Amino acid sequence: IGDQLILEDYDETYVPTEQEIKDYAREIGIDPDKEPELLWLAKEGIMTPLPADWKPCQDVTGEIYYFNFATGQSTWDHPCDDRYRELVIQERERLRTSGDLKKKEEKEKKKKKKKE
Repeated sequence: IGDQLILEDYDETYVPTEQEIKDYAREIGIDPDKEPELLWLAKEGIMTPLPADWKPCQDVTGEIYYFNFATGQSTWDHPCDDRYRELVIQERERLRTSGDLKKKEEKEKKKKKKKE
């Protein structure tokens, strides 16, 4: 498309490096050093195929952007980034809630032992 380059389609055999996972983790709001339990979301996000009609493209400066050939929409962010940012928030909350439940159960066990 003019001076733009349409890049390869999704490669099912691609395995991201640990550094790529950490970099993407930061993009979607994960601190890789403090939240390693959330890195699976970053890996999944990198490996997720683009939605239908979206293709990665490269502009004349070498920057990657995404273009939807059905709607004409383009974006610098991967079309699934917002979805993964939301999943990070949900998973963080789920882990916090389950952690709170475990702490509460441990307190209850300690109370029972003291009574016995």
